[in-house]
Amino acid sequence: MSRLISNFGEHANTRGSVYEAELVWRCASQLLNTWYGTYIQSHRVPQVVECPESGTLVQEISRRVIAWEKENWLPYPWRVERTPYKVLIAEVLLKRTTRQAVSREFPRFIEKFPSIEAIYVAPLEQVAEALKHLGLYWQRARQLKELAKVIVEKYGGKIPDDWGALAELPGVGVYIAGAVLSFGYGKKAPVLDSNVTRLLNRLTGRKARKTEKYLDFLRLLLPDREVDYFNYGIIDLGAIVCHYRQPLCNRCPLRDLCVTYNVANNARRAECLDKAYNGLLGYT
Repeated sequence: MSRLISNFGEHANTRGSVYEAELVWRCASQLLNTWYGTYIQSHRVPQVVECPESGTLVQEISRRVIAWEKENWLPYPWRVERTPYKVLIAEVLLKRTTRQAVSREFPRFIEKFPSIEAIYVAPLEQVAEALKHLGLYWQRARQLKELAKVIVEKYGGKIPDDWGALAELPGVGVYIAGAVLSFGYGKKAPVLDSNVTRLLNRLTGRKARKTEKYLDFLRLLLPDREVDYFNYGIIDLGAIVCHYRQPLCNRCPLRDLCVTYNVANNARRAECLDKAYNGLLGYT
């Protein structure tokens, strides 16, 4: 092979044909590529795929999410000074509204209505006026008045601290219940909004048919300590990195543990992870 290539110049000079010289060069290149491909294939080191055990996978996801959140934590006003009341109000205001908009209006609203009792006694028009810069202000005002009525009349002004009672409050549901328990009361409770759901869809490579599947999975992931960092982290990763239009996989601390990412980059690892998540989600 090497002799054929080295004699290329000599052949071109003796025959005096550029065409024949080019033909020889092409043939030599094809032979060399064939030989090189065969050599590489025969000497290739088999790809090693490390399949993490379920327990290790759970711990690693929790650890990475907490570490990422500590580096990227955003000091929104409802995160800095947390009470069950402030968390509840913030989550109602955040519905279909940007964090930036709520950051501007939240402090002013809390100043006008420092407690759930203050909302309870205020006229609907006054509550709506305080929310007019957020949009959907009449809808938000009515929901807050309904919440205040139930909390004051049924619970004596104390926001419930158990999942069932919170989830039954007007307009609360699964996500806000988890947020109030976790961020307001410091309890070990999962938070599952649309951003977290999307992240889990991609991470596990499947869409859970029932919300309870993801809630149970999140309960497995919840650490014994720094639950708030984990829950803020999983929300922020879903909202900022695992974006619904274009996920920023190169910035995600979970990409090598993500089935969707590995399908395109490491099929064997994707298959391995798929089996692990299948078991954790209770599909086996």
